[in-house]
Amino acid sequence: MVNNLGVKNSLAMVISAVLMITGCENTTIESNMSETKPLNNDSASLFTESESIMQLEQNSRRKWDNPQIVDLDNDGYLDVIITEHAHAAKILWNDGGRYSESKLLISGDTHGIAVADYDGDGRIDIIVSQGGGGGTNPRLPIRFQVNPDRTLESLGVYSHFERSRGRAVKFVDTNNNGELDLITSAFPLKSQKQGGNFQYSKNDSNEFDFINYLPHAQWLGYKLLVADLNNDNDTDLVFYGGKNMIALLGANGLEYQNATKELFGDLTNISHTSSISAFDFDNDGDLDLLLTRAKHQFEGQTYFDDKRRRFAFFARGNKMDYEDLLIEGDLIIENLQMAYPDFSVFVGANKSKLTFGDSDKHGQKDFQLTSLEAAGFPEDTTERGLYIGYIGDGYWRIGGLTKSPTSAVIHNVKSTPKSTQQEQLPVKLLENKQGVFLDVTEQFGIDVSEQTSSAAVADFDNDGWSDILIIRNGDSSQANQQIFYKNINGKYFELTDNHGVISAELGATGQGAETFDFDDDGDMDILFGNQRGRWHLFVNNSNALSKNNFLKIRVGNSPRQNSSAQNAVLRLEACGKKFIRYVGASSAAFSQSFDTNLHIGLGSCSTIDKATITWSNGELLNLTSLTVNHSNKVGS
Repeated sequence: MVNNLGVKNSLAMVISAVLMITGCENTTIESNMSETKPLNNDSASLFTESESIMQLEQNSRRKWDNPQIVDLDNDGYLDVIITEHAHAAKILWNDGGRYSESKLLISGDTHGIAVADYDGDGRIDIIVSQGGGGGTNPRLPIRFQVNPDRTLESLGVYSHFERSRGRAVKFVDTNNNGELDLITSAFPLKSQKQGGNFQYSKNDSNEFDFINYLPHAQWLGYKLLVADLNNDNDTDLVFYGGKNMIALLGANGLEYQNATKELFGDLTNISHTSSISAFDFDNDGDLDLLLTRAKHQFEGQTYFDDKRRRFAFFARGNKMDYEDLLIEGDLIIENLQMAYPDFSVFVGANKSKLTFGDSDKHGQKDFQLTSLEAAGFPEDTTERGLYIGYIGDGYWRIGGLTKSPTSAVIHNVKSTPKSTQQEQLPVKLLENKQGVFLDVTEQFGIDVSEQTSSAAVADFDNDGWSDILIIRNGDSSQANQQIFYKNINGKYFELTDNHGVISAELGATGQGAETFDFDDDGDMDILFGNQRGRWHLFVNNSNALSKNNFLKIRVGNSPRQNSSAQNAVLRLEACGKKFIRYVGASSAAFSQSFDTNLHIGLGSCSTIDKATITWSNGELLNLTSLTVNHSNKVGS
């Protein structure tokens, strides 16, 4: 019998076994079954991971996109929405710089999330794009409202929308009338011959009317960037993610003009783009683009950490036919994750089912098996699932077939299993030259050829130039240090190692990153998640490391027409530099934040020469009497 067959859910017992077999080389690196600590806690590092400020679950799960940053209850502090794919979307409330335990927003298969007060009633609206069960259960977006007392009201689904395998959902004031319209994207159903990218416009009843199908990029081209690419105060769209990119410029009224060739030329064929960050790296007053790139995980992958003797695998619809593993001692498996509909783990020749003693099928499972408990390997493995068996002389066999993603890490492997060679997909930096984008990646010192999942851009050290943090897909068999490029006066980027942003959990690959000043101290912090991993909050130490100035501007609605602050643009000149920032800026492929706090590092500069805020309806406000090193509120 293997119903409880050696399954040791006690983390202490597993840790003890790991340490007895491998030795205590560095427990924070060796296993995430111990309390996760930052691998670099040097006070001179730019960032330090915090485990106490935000109540983040210490359990690895699947993720979806970036976190969303928004002051949901209008108390002046930035709250957070996170999505655990196919499990739940949750809210973390900011209580004066520290976060409460998460509150459930919605359970189930949720994808992109957009936030803003789109009906003008003073309450934040949340629109959640729901998945479609792999095409078997296409669904509709659902809407929530947040009250000042933090209660949530579900206002139901948008029943007049077209059902879809929902992906992105983002607010855009398409016709510049101060009313937020809606763009959604989806993996199109076979019946949706015109694609799954939909344009909706808000009517006088605060409902969204269908306007048009929008062009779609080839294959997985449902990721979406919303940004003003040609500096005309009319928000533009870029669909990406598959074989190419499609650029749509805002035109008259509700129209978009396909300007892909004009903006990108041959660059339109950049494939497998995982995220796009729109930011002004050279302070010339327009938005440049940083593209991270990674293949969607459809194919099986294997990883091996030769130093620490760990083997990791990922499978999705492909047969798990790995070479037999020579393992010292018992079989120790960390962060096994299996997705619907395949959750079965069969042990030994008699295919006894492993049970885990709880009903949570969506997260990390750690367990240990002895050779006696797992003796033999079955001849018949036709039933979908993961098969584990001890076949003698220290060798173990892992195999099977699952339709949905399955992954795990195996410890103490004495043999040398093969690792999958990953295709090189270099990060791209595209400079905006009067509305035409040029590839300047090599010229500006960006040299990242491995696959990467996301990026967060901000002036992290407040020296007046926007820096880049890149989240790598990484190696699932080991801890991963992320990639940090410091902006050197807008002339080039310098790779910097001593930044401290490292994720220690095993069995994970990179996901989405966001930057925000959660504690309102004037420097930009980082929250990012790992696919099949955890969320990580990294606190910025730049205030302690430098005396650079900064400026924060919190943007409200426009003073005359009460237009939403979403997509409002700040243009500022100070000490010979031009700066541009816009509300809602993010690398998120599917979601849209509503952080109305715009942050600019100023270095030694303390004088603001000129500053304006322009809302989506064209309403412009000249900003005077701005106070450096403080938060300045503008608008209503």
